[in-house]
Amino acid sequence: MKLNYDGLIFDMDGVLVDVSRSYREAIRQTASYFLNRNVSMNEVTEIKNKTGMNNDWDATIALINNKKISFKSVKKYFQSLYLGNKNTSGLIDNEKLLISKMMLVKLKKKYKKIAIATGRPRKEAEYVMKKNMLQRVFDCLIARENVKRDKPAPESIIKVIEILGLNNTVYIGDSPSDVSAAKNAGIPSIYVGDQNIGTMRFPTILQVIKYLL
Repeated sequence: MKLNYDGLIFDMDGVLVDVSRSYREAIRQTASYFLNRNVSMNEVTEIKNKTGMNNDWDATIALINNKKISFKSVKKYFQSLYLGNKNTSGLIDNEKLLISKMMLVKLKKKYKKIAIATGRPRKEAEYVMKKNMLQRVFDCLIARENVKRDKPAPESIIKVIEILGLNNTVYIGDSPSDVSAAKNAGIPSIYVGDQNIGTMRFPTILQVIKYLL
């Protein structure tokens, strides 16, 4: 099958990078700490599957659901778990690529331009890219600091399209917010997961790669 995309735009978390033992675990541990009980990963998944929960700090606050607990305190505890400190490694170091560098290079060769539109802070996105030597693979990275409104607003995707001059592209994501952002940007989406959403749907990112190649 010949696909005529002139570039591909990827979400990062859950698409390029496995965050089940990093961001998702940071949500779980932070919520457990503030709720003083063991929060299950199913609870985390349920909150993340809601539209508007692209930001993991927002998702954590929503899961805690206590107005007496401040966003600032939740964010501080979350970041201490995720980034660690000089004595303790952070959960970020648990992250592994879901798509190998070799596969990404193949995609770039076929579609010419590949980019990332993520809700991650730039430093955290760049840390993972540097760790996996992906800096020269991707043509553009739009992170949290580059937009005024996070997904499901389309701003991050539109910025990629404008910077790279794309005319026929697709956004690959794993959440309702990703699907909505693509729709709001006027492009199709490839959804990775088990919900019945997106222009196209695949259970795993490996099946997406097989489709694209």
